[in-house]
Amino acid sequence: MNTARFDRLTALVVAFVMTVSLNGAMLWKFDSVAKEATVAQRNHTATAITLNTVTATLAHAA
Repeated sequence: MNTARFDRLTALVVAFVMTVSLNGAMLWKFDSVAKEATVAQRNHTATAITLNTVTATLAHAA
């Protein structure tokens, strides 16, 4: 096998493995953080808020 071709193939495989492992680790961490937040929010009572109504009046000049 050509050395340059082998080196490029090796670099591509390494980049692919690094990308997959990094994305997998990020998704795994996001999943665990989401589960922890869900458990933490279970202990809090729900809070209802009301927002003031905003009325906008626009004038159109021809």
